[in-house]
Amino acid sequence: MHAISKKSLISFFILLSLIITANTMLYRVEFVKPLPNGVALGSLFDFIIVIPLLAYFFIIRKRYSLKYLLPVALAGYGVAYLVVPNGLLSSYSFVKYLLFAGEAALLLLELYIVYKLITKIPAILKRVKTHQTEIPTLQYRIEQSIYHELKPSRFLNIIVSELSMFYFSLCTWRKKSLTIRNNQEMFTYHKKSSSLALNIMLIHALILESVGFHFLLHSWNEVVAIISLVLNVYTLFFLLAEINAIRLTPFIITDRLVSLQIGLGKQLIVPLEEIKSIDYYDGPEKLSKEESKKVFDAVLPDFMKEKPIFEIEFTCEQEAKFMYGFKRKVKKVHLSPDEPERFYQALIRKIED
Repeated sequence: MHAISKKSLISFFILLSLIITANTMLYRVEFVKPLPNGVALGSLFDFIIVIPLLAYFFIIRKRYSLKYLLPVALAGYGVAYLVVPNGLLSSYSFVKYLLFAGEAALLLLELYIVYKLITKIPAILKRVKTHQTEIPTLQYRIEQSIYHELKPSRFLNIIVSELSMFYFSLCTWRKKSLTIRNNQEMFTYHKKSSSLALNIMLIHALILESVGFHFLLHSWNEVVAIISLVLNVYTLFFLLAEINAIRLTPFIITDRLVSLQIGLGKQLIVPLEEIKSIDYYDGPEKLSKEESKKVFDAVLPDFMKEKPIFEIEFTCEQEAKFMYGFKRKVKKVHLSPDEPERFYQALIRKIED
């Protein structure tokens, strides 16, 4: 799954703003009136055909399923409803029913996946408790147990990511670090970083902002205030989960592989035979855009972004996984374990063995 480039996003939003601006001015500038018959149909074409096609070429293509075109078209109709005067859309009211029918069909399919997941919960929990994997982190075991019972899909990837987030944010505060077993070696990567302090500071700022901003928005628009509050609470859960995930998912070296789980959002598992070299990093502090695409950054965000300690290069590209099922091929990894010399010696020893 290819990452969305910044250039593609910027191009899409520029074209989107041009379409919305042109249609808005069409109905509000006096010198173009009276408007010709069928002008609303042209606007509908822009919003439910042209915009989804732009979304496909700039964002969806090679990254997501075609089924995401339908929600984009439905959102386009919502924008058209705000831009085009209501009287002009009344002749084309059947369009929204077609879009809602398609979206309802997709929703039923996703609800079916949720139903299947619920029915498989006993089997999933049993497998999590009894099936010992080479990577002992609970997040990895939950993911593997779910994917063993259900066929992976984008919607299931989202559910798994959300379950992991709520589990780490609510259920792991009393858990301690993993126990070493089966010749595994584990290495923390957060104790010499201020990343946890940064997340705590963001939580503090988020709580203060949520309280004050909610009352300000509530006096203007209740719906917007509720949406903003929900998003802030969701972000709060994410930051809490990220703190615990960083604390409880160390780097792991086994007899066969290296597992690098960076909080909730990043995971890279590499067989030892695919490691070409490990060296102390002496490159630039900031990589070029092209170079960064091929590097898995396992260094935590910090108040002062420092250079990584190690650079590990692979014999061929490896697949890095991110939240919600995103994937990217990488050729190198940059990382900064808390015990760099012990990590270096352990990895060299495992590779030689």
